[in-house]
Amino acid sequence: MKKIINGVETLGIIGLAKNTGKTTTLNYLIDLYPNITLGLTSIGLDGEDLDQVNFLPKPKIVVHPGMMVATAQACLDSSELEFRVIEPTGLFTALGEVQIIEVLREGTIVVAGPTTNHDLNILIHKLKHYTDKVFVDGAFNRMTFASIELMDAIVLATGASVHPVMDKTIEKTVKTVESFNLPKTEYFEFAPEYPLIVKTKNETYHFFDKKIDTIRTLVEKIDEPIIYMYIQGAITPRLIDYLVQSSTRDFELISDDPTKYLITEDHFTYLSKLNIKLSIIHPCPLLFVTMNPFSPAGLHYDSDLFLSELKKKISIPVYNVKRME
Repeated sequence: MKKIINGVETLGIIGLAKNTGKTTTLNYLIDLYPNITLGLTSIGLDGEDLDQVNFLPKPKIVVHPGMMVATAQACLDSSELEFRVIEPTGLFTALGEVQIIEVLREGTIVVAGPTTNHDLNILIHKLKHYTDKVFVDGAFNRMTFASIELMDAIVLATGASVHPVMDKTIEKTVKTVESFNLPKTEYFEFAPEYPLIVKTKNETYHFFDKKIDTIRTLVEKIDEPIIYMYIQGAITPRLIDYLVQSSTRDFELISDDPTKYLITEDHFTYLSKLNIKLSIIHPCPLLFVTMNPFSPAGLHYDSDLFLSELKKKISIPVYNVKRME
């Protein structure tokens, strides 16, 4: 595992759902690098004592002397961690200004970083001045990253909390891994400002919203083939349902990055049947998957079976960090 991420400067850790072992994975990765200066931040809030959705105990982020952590002032005020402030960043969250601190003694901490692309970009660049490698926690809920384009690579945590049926979790994990292999579009180098752009043979339509009604009105109006449709942010099941129902077909559907396709296995199948090619603006390598066979709801998988089935169906490495030496 360490060899895979040695050359990665900025690594994002995301979870396929809550309680998939993302924080456990992060702690394991931190322990791999005792002899370099690590940086750590998150998109939003993570590391709290109780999971904010299920109110169950969750593992804390463990930090070591010499690490540089960027977190909000309120998190520092409530922490027993020994640290010194390296740089007030001038970036503010609901929990106060984000401070870059140096850890002086091993302990645990709540990490609450910026929630916007702009601020996260600034913060990562600041952290790089002090560190050899930066870990970015995907933070609260879902796997969608605010700024996947700022990551050099991604690690995905999956587990029994995704679905009570193991095969369903494996199916969703496989589809997520496949989505990271989607091709980069040739139409955009960077994400456009418009939430919705539709290109036909002779016209390009720009919209200030991406509502289904807006798309419906355009599709009913135009009488020539669609070349591509760019949609900013999440591409949802509701949108795919509309494309299927309207038999809109034979074009390229473009999203910002792989995590924005928040759709099911069936939806991917429907799109394929409609000859709708999926592409992304910001590709990002998915290096490996970690698995957690336990769910806080009490529905657990057979650990060995879960790991072996994932390895059979996923082309990248899969690890159970709880069992690694």
